[in-house]
Amino acid sequence: MKDQVLEQMGGWQGMVYSALPVVAFVPANALWGLWGGVIAALVVAALVAVVRLATRSSIQPAISGFFGVAVCVVIALLVGGNGKGYFLYGIVMQAVLAVACLVSILVRRPLVGVLWHLFSERQDAGETDDDAPTAPQDWRADLRQFRAFTWLTLMWTAMFAFRFGVQFYLYVTDNVGGLGIARILMGWPMFAAGLLIVFLVARRFTHARAE
Repeated sequence: MKDQVLEQMGGWQGMVYSALPVVAFVPANALWGLWGGVIAALVVAALVAVVRLATRSSIQPAISGFFGVAVCVVIALLVGGNGKGYFLYGIVMQAVLAVACLVSILVRRPLVGVLWHLFSERQDAGETDDDAPTAPQDWRADLRQFRAFTWLTLMWTAMFAFRFGVQFYLYVTDNVGGLGIARILMGWPMFAAGLLIVFLVARRFTHARAE
């Protein structure tokens, strides 16, 4: 299951590569203005995509990564100014994800649990004989499991809300350099830590089900 999740994200290298356009944008924007930052981010994103394709890595993260940078660039050009618009899409997405996680808890379908069992079912489908299907069970009927995934989803809600709060403050104070640092430090390192906690907690239920 870990391999499936990492593949969707482009692997550990893909998580690191996602920070490179930001690393290029901030100093180029400070030295040569908005257009300099925009060109630097696009060039780095294109190089990352080429490297991933040349090394026969998954094409989906390469394309989606470049598309994500392109969206940030378009917003930055529309907002103008000192280049802080480059980070606006990411800031808004943190708020959207926080709300989505919170709503999933309120409707008693914690998002982390839904995604975990979605990947579990895919894995089971690949390992189970098609002639002997197994009837899926509602994981929410297990009170311990439901509570665990609720707390995990609440953890991700807090993480997204914290990201939004910090980066929104930096945005309204026009701190472009701080936004770049926050985007990197609160990006894949925080995401990887959260993902590790999910695996450590949720895999216990997977092992119990297997037994």
